[in-house]
Amino acid sequence: MRLSLDDLDFVILAELENNARITVSELARRLGSPNSTIRDRIRALEENEVIQGYTAIIDPEKLGLSIKAIIQVVRAPSVSVEAILSEPIDLPEITNVQILTGNIDELITIYARDVDHLKEILFEKFGHFPGVINWSTAIVLDKKSFPLTRRFRPQESDQESRGS
Repeated sequence: MRLSLDDLDFVILAELENNARITVSELARRLGSPNSTIRDRIRALEENEVIQGYTAIIDPEKLGLSIKAIIQVVRAPSVSVEAILSEPIDLPEITNVQILTGNIDELITIYARDVDHLKEILFEKFGHFPGVINWSTAIVLDKKSFPLTRRFRPQESDQESRGS
């Protein structure tokens, strides 16, 4: 079942997406709503798993990881999804695995200290994963993230169903 969200929910989500450490009282002050309303809305968003958690954003360069690379992988059809998702656990440089449809089976995000470290990961560690038929590595030169809440607003039907 899809949860109906209204404008207040989206504003709360946008504020939390911008700063997850904002206090309920500060958020309520900014939005001109009672603390209890904001607290209850956040609790409902958490319980309905719209908000799935809160996290710290770590700067990889501050940890000595200056290279971010994306590996496009093609695997043999016999390799199970479970194997694809469990193998990266043993490789600490892998931070994300996405299973795809189409010609590429997965995208793997890794961080490396430098080019020599990247080469070591690719040829001494990653290259031994079972069923890898082909892979292609791209180094990320720059990135820009866009908040999810900036892209989506309540649908007209959601507004009407809530009596807005």
